[in-house]
Amino acid sequence: MSTTEIILSIISSSVLSAVLTSYFNWKLHDSNYKKDYYKKLLDKRLDAYESLNNLTTKLSTKVHTEHGMVHGLLCGSIGFDDFTNELRNTQKKSFWLDNITSHKLTELGTYLFNNVSCKIDDSLPEDEQQEKYLKLAVEHYNNIEDFKGTFRYFLNNEIKNLHNLDAFFNDSRKTPEKYPVNEKEY
Repeated sequence: MSTTEIILSIISSSVLSAVLTSYFNWKLHDSNYKKDYYKKLLDKRLDAYESLNNLTTKLSTKVHTEHGMVHGLLCGSIGFDDFTNELRNTQKKSFWLDNITSHKLTELGTYLFNNVSCKIDDSLPEDEQQEKYLKLAVEHYNNIEDFKGTFRYFLNNEIKNLHNLDAFFNDSRKTPEKYPVNEKEY
């Protein structure tokens, strides 16, 4: 073998090894990018489900009053406002929840607006508002329990499949498109 042939074989093997190394580095980088993207999507979904869990926990808070057991969110304007703020924050993250859960959050917000907010006159004195909240709390106790149970069911089912992003993006379950909103009654 001549010196030229030896030099050409060394150069060609170096070029070949550089090309192969670049190709494998590119594949590895692409794989890491996909994994990082997947992790970010999972983090967003986990955060949304943690918010839903916090909301469900607030739905579970009960208080014993002279009217009987009521949900803490309906014990007065402070508790109700706190809960509705938590509901709005959870709804902001609802894109990362499955369709059914997202629509159920909207249904809860509409229910509370139609059956509580519309029936409370903010100009009333605080003690009269409190009494009205307690009456509404007794009246709507079972419906709020149903919402709480539904959210618990959704949480238990969805947490098991949280990692399955294909199912999340291909969620084709039908949901209601409209939620009727009432006007204030006072």
